[in-house]
Amino acid sequence: MPTKPRRVTQREIAEIAGVSQTTVSVVLNDRDGTNVRIPEETRARVRRALEQATYVADPAARRLAGLDNQIIGVFTYEEALSPESLDFYGPLLNGIERAAEAIGWDLLFFTSSPVENGTRSLFHRKTRLRLTDGCILLGQQMVGSELERLVAEQFPFVAVGRRDETAAAVPYVGVDYVTPADAVIDVAANSGHRQALYVHRGRDTATARDRRGAVEAASAAGRMAFMLVGEERVAELPRLARATEATLIIAEDAFLTEDVILSLVGAGVDVPGEISVAAFGEVRGHRTDGRVLTGFRVPRKKVAAEALELLQQLVTTDPQEWADLDTQRLLAAEVEAGDTIVARSAGLS
Repeated sequence: MPTKPRRVTQREIAEIAGVSQTTVSVVLNDRDGTNVRIPEETRARVRRALEQATYVADPAARRLAGLDNQIIGVFTYEEALSPESLDFYGPLLNGIERAAEAIGWDLLFFTSSPVENGTRSLFHRKTRLRLTDGCILLGQQMVGSELERLVAEQFPFVAVGRRDETAAAVPYVGVDYVTPADAVIDVAANSGHRQALYVHRGRDTATARDRRGAVEAASAAGRMAFMLVGEERVAELPRLARATEATLIIAEDAFLTEDVILSLVGAGVDVPGEISVAAFGEVRGHRTDGRVLTGFRVPRKKVAAEALELLQQLVTTDPQEWADLDTQRLLAAEVEAGDTIVARSAGLS
């Protein structure tokens, strides 16, 4: 457990802001801004200094920082409300909303930090992190240095998804993808499949490595022989399947699985008669030619609700006692047994 950050004084805040200690005191105790003697520009300098120094020393400062407001921040490293990302973020945001409503807390959705090179910065000067009691973090990939800073400052937060961007003890609630991936492979093996292709996006995230690891472990154990194929080679899948005598193709997620099926059908391949397909991802809402995909049911709403429940525990527990909490949790996805894996005798192509 990192050492507790030192509490700075109003004098230090005054030095950072370049104002008198009296001015700092007036700003801290005049939250609604009714004291017209203090210009807004001066107030803004004090607030910036407050954020810079993580000042939470006295009750007035805590009120200004929002630590008693029952407001939870929601920060997404990528755009969350675009048509492309709603399939992933939608259930998570819905679960957070419902859980916050159940406990009577409000949500503050951080959007002021711009997306640059595909990601946002949590500590961007515009992010009003200190207005909240704590924060839920969402993102395919997060910034390790920012996670480390939150842990070091003992700021209450919970990441959605297992994190390995840092060795710091990051609180998270995520999904176990290994167990259902093994189950899908077992279903395919029991259906007679022996040769398969695994189509992946080449991402270096924890969950992507988990799914790829399940494939590699199955090959090493002789349960099924897999060839790994990058998504850029989807158009080559009909040829690769013939060359390797693969009767099964598994893709990293449902969207990629749909691309796989389009490629196969476009080449005249009967799916699933000649080649079966499956997804190592959420398949609810995904169909192809009326068929339900074989893949996962991911409890994203439950993940979100449990993340908020864990955050509430952190907010209401002294940081010195956080080590006694279960702060790293994985929930299991379930296999959705669709009709895109068909039974076949071993060796049938």
